[in-house]
Amino acid sequence: MKENVFKQKRMLKLWRLALGVITLLLVSVLAYGWWDSSHWNAPVKDTKIKLDAEMVIEGVNYTEVRKGEKFWELRAKQARFYSDKKQTLLIDVEAVIYLKDGRQVYIEGDRAIMHVKTKNIDIFGKVTLSTGPYKLVTDSLHYNNNKRVIKTRDRVIMTGNGIVLKGHGLSLDINTKKLKIESTVDCLLGGKVLAGLG
Repeated sequence: MKENVFKQKRMLKLWRLALGVITLLLVSVLAYGWWDSSHWNAPVKDTKIKLDAEMVIEGVNYTEVRKGEKFWELRAKQARFYSDKKQTLLIDVEAVIYLKDGRQVYIEGDRAIMHVKTKNIDIFGKVTLSTGPYKLVTDSLHYNNNKRVIKTRDRVIMTGNGIVLKGHGLSLDINTKKLKIESTVDCLLGGKVLAGLG
């Protein structure tokens, strides 16, 4: 009897410790950013959903506030933590980045990987980015929280105000609002090709 009580108390302590660790790691990753520029040159590999996560949290919702103003919000249907890889896998991700002029940038993806050590975040699978009348579709995005830069090497299609831009590779600086499509750019206006570059 005493042995069972001892085991139950020990298991409860272990669960509390694990929950504390995952909460601390999630908050630290989200608070300090998601990007290490040294990893941008290496190709990012998608990670499929695994079932052996040490901790699973349903309904993740985090808001970062700086100087009394919302900086960004992150929501996910589920978070799975893998301590051996120091990664958190987020399922059904939605993020909102708040701009200084009051506008918002919305990002959605099937899943995202947060790298605890490097503070990178990679979003994969049916990724969309939208702001105002413009919408961008691609297979992956990488967001640098400190520099507020979004990048991808994948094919991109951007639409808005009757214009369609197609290319490969993109860099978007949210602070300066500068957008650069790296190569193979096709521009269509009203269904007519205006330019083919690359």
